[in-house]
Amino acid sequence: MQLTEKLKTAIEEHPDIIAALNNKKRTNGWQGFTRTQFNLAAKVINKQISKEVQVNPDLVEMSLIIGKDSLEKHLRSLRSNHVYDFIRYIGGLGEYRVFNWISGKTLQSYWSGGDAKYVKINALTVFLQIPFSEWDQWQKTQEQKTDLYNNLSRLPLSGSGLSRTSMAIIKSYYLGNYFLYYPKSDGSPAVIKTPFILKELDNGQVIVRSVSEGHRYSGKVTGIRDGCLYINCQNLDFEEMEQYVFNIGLETKPQVLFGVSTTVSVRNRRPVALKNILVKQTSDDKNFEGIPETEIAFDQIFNDDTEEAIIVGYFKNTGNHIITTNSCRKLEDVKKLVGG
Repeated sequence: MQLTEKLKTAIEEHPDIIAALNNKKRTNGWQGFTRTQFNLAAKVINKQISKEVQVNPDLVEMSLIIGKDSLEKHLRSLRSNHVYDFIRYIGGLGEYRVFNWISGKTLQSYWSGGDAKYVKINALTVFLQIPFSEWDQWQKTQEQKTDLYNNLSRLPLSGSGLSRTSMAIIKSYYLGNYFLYYPKSDGSPAVIKTPFILKELDNGQVIVRSVSEGHRYSGKVTGIRDGCLYINCQNLDFEEMEQYVFNIGLETKPQVLFGVSTTVSVRNRRPVALKNILVKQTSDDKNFEGIPETEIAFDQIFNDDTEEAIIVGYFKNTGNHIITTNSCRKLEDVKKLVGG
């Protein structure tokens, strides 16, 4: 894939680049630029991209402007596995040390007809501060076909209060009907299965609908951070909140999401954390929300390798599904809890 003429022209006419090249008296056409001139243009571009990353870290976290392998390499050099350590590193480089999002050599190849990777094209789009909703029209000609799941640059912009990239990714990849599976909070050998729906309202907000153990839950997605999807739900029948965190990693078309939820035990009114599994459904049943919750016992016999059989088998053969908390104690009582 090559840079569109629209992108090339916008970069060539960018005032910061023009100013930098004029200061060095290097105003001849870009096709005739030397490597030094392209290096100077790249420095201006990289500075602006780093500024944009500080405002919107999702550009890095979702591999929009840097490849996963490259990011992991930098994290290893920083002796970290957290994206925000990399973001802090970028922000701390100062005026004269600029992270190399794109090199002068790479820019020179583009103006010589060379092909460009999506992350590099995205990086140049970020430099130009083009809204996400316009990325597609800037980056592709009419003849070029796009693949939603192979090209993250198609993600649309949506004003919702979340970061721009987070909401765009959620709407592109995670809306739909799911079945939520989780163990019973009382520790009995059974798994609960209930509908869990992520959908977009007319105002652009992404909400959640679910019915669990006879209780209606309504909530909203609060964003994506560090490869995890965060959801807050309110019980509509009594005072209770459920908070979900699902691991989405870098998978762009997930069928199964693993996560945890925090809630309050109905039995003893103490905080409890449960493992959760979401399985996305291929059907678009309008009455999906009305499907009743079911309880599946660990000892149930399945004749086929169904969705239920796989998920129940997972819970049955793995442990530590529930974390419960104690009531308030004095400090000296804590020793007694561990037999001290």
